[in-house]
Amino acid sequence: MSPAHVLEPTYDAIRRRLIAGAWRPGLRLEAARLASDLGVSITPVRDSLNRLTGERLVHSTPGEGFQVPRLDGTELRGLIDWHRRLVFFACAVATDAWPAFIPHGHDGNAERTALLFGCLAAITEDLELEWALGNVAARIAPYRRHEDSILSDVSSELDEIEARLQSTDADAIHLAVDHYHRRRINIADQLVQLARK
Repeated sequence: MSPAHVLEPTYDAIRRRLIAGAWRPGLRLEAARLASDLGVSITPVRDSLNRLTGERLVHSTPGEGFQVPRLDGTELRGLIDWHRRLVFFACAVATDAWPAFIPHGHDGNAERTALLFGCLAAITEDLELEWALGNVAARIAPYRRHEDSILSDVSSELDEIEARLQSTDADAIHLAVDHYHRRRINIADQLVQLARK
């Protein structure tokens, strides 16, 4: 096992690239090449890839090594629906008031979406829920970054969800969150195709 001072930055660098969609789905992740790119030995890269496999951010096949997961439309719809159910649960168990300020130092709507739902998970004070919601958000992220090319009003949609979360009107929150996720379920096949290009 690699020492933490080498493993953590290596893991973080690979994870950030996966979430940003830097590599197309299905691409083989060669540990030696990644080690060279990151300026580390192969051991922390392999340790990181194994950890990311456990988080389902990387796919591993015996004899074939590590690959970027290649989801099809059905799998992506399932992930989006799982995200929806976790968000509903987070809304139901949130223990604190919605923060008056959500960080807006984001890089586009994909990152803003992650921050928005991440803040919701954080106020539940449930670490398992926070981890589960963060994990599924990370797995969706490479597809989420293509939403703006299909949907014209993502920013205003996020404004509406944030406003409804601040209002604490449970029915309005449920409708906004459900609408948000159903729109993405409907375009899952298109998101998969764009991510593969």
